[in-house]
Amino acid sequence: MIVDFQLDRRLAHAESLSPVLRDLKVYWDFSRAQLKLPLSENLFLSDLVDEMPYVLLAYGENARFQVEFAGEAAAGLLGGEPIGATTEPGEGLPDTLNRCILAAANSHEPASGSINGMQFLCLPFSGAFDEVDVVLIGLVCVASMEIRAGGTVISLGR
Repeated sequence: MIVDFQLDRRLAHAESLSPVLRDLKVYWDFSRAQLKLPLSENLFLSDLVDEMPYVLLAYGENARFQVEFAGEAAAGLLGGEPIGATTEPGEGLPDTLNRCILAAANSHEPASGSINGMQFLCLPFSGAFDEVDVVLIGLVCVASMEIRAGGTVISLGR
């Protein structure tokens, strides 16, 4: 059997992502299956139990999205409760994060960025008519990436 592996252009930056953000990207790719975008109706938070503290969910359309869910770690990184914050300038989210959310929504592709010791990944989900209606945002502290990324592999075989 011959297996030909080709690098997916959307995963080109995955090596520099934290384990949490990588797991969210894998979930997004799996949910997408053969579709251009994963469907927002198939976004099940129960599948993301380990990642939920690091997640924001922004619902909306066109150029305006509003945070409707914020995990505890993500809220802490943003300095408070971001629920209700929108992607409009001065409405509670950092401008760099706003641009990331809108870039993912407009391009229908994952977008990532970093600011002030945080790294984030914005993953678009579509609703009716292939329009992005939800952006799942993973947000982690860069310092904690080093802690979670390291580790020791222990062989259980003898």
